[in-house]
Amino acid sequence: MNDQPGFVPAPPPVPSIAQVPSRSSWKKKLLVTTGIVLGTAGIAAASTAWWVKHNIYASQFQPVALNQAEQEGLDNKLKVLGQNSTALPVDPEVAKRTMTISEKEINAFFAQQGLGEQVKVELTEGAAAAVIVMPVDRDAPLIGGTTLRIRVAFGAKMDKDKHLALSLSDVHVGGVPLPNAWLGNLKGLNLLSDSPMQSDPAVKGFLEGIRDFKIQRGSMQIVLNE
Repeated sequence: MNDQPGFVPAPPPVPSIAQVPSRSSWKKKLLVTTGIVLGTAGIAAASTAWWVKHNIYASQFQPVALNQAEQEGLDNKLKVLGQNSTALPVDPEVAKRTMTISEKEINAFFAQQGLGEQVKVELTEGAAAAVIVMPVDRDAPLIGGTTLRIRVAFGAKMDKDKHLALSLSDVHVGGVPLPNAWLGNLKGLNLLSDSPMQSDPAVKGFLEGIRDFKIQRGSMQIVLNE
């Protein structure tokens, strides 16, 4: 402090307009932040609701139907596949050694067996998946009385010995993949190798009648032995 006579202290500095926070800008930031939080929460709630509806309260599938020409073609293919390797062909045009069966025909076959609303087959490159809509018993804990969506994926190809190999790729329950340990460590193993099914003469004859097998997107191709 200066005690000299006539000394007048300088006034404190006045903050400039740029240094004074604007109340309107804070309101704007608050509104934007609130909007982002509410929007994120809304998206999360909608996603959760969709997941629950899609996987826990899954709707049944619309059964696939074939027209008359498509149905006749499928019937002939099934007759050929149902024969053993020494039987005479049912229809020479259909019984050519290379046979293509579409995803639509497979799903129509399940519909004819009364499973069209519960089972849907999807074919991709080298793999087939069955999506199953399964009602859960009302006495089951937590999800009793719901309809659960289960997806089982398989890989199928000819092995080095020219035998059909079928392997489990994945199992999803309610959209969640199950660990391999829960599936008995079956993922990737050939389910037809040393399988009890091979002791069945009908299954054995069917497998021996296949020379080549290939799954493509939307269809599977089977080449029959001579």
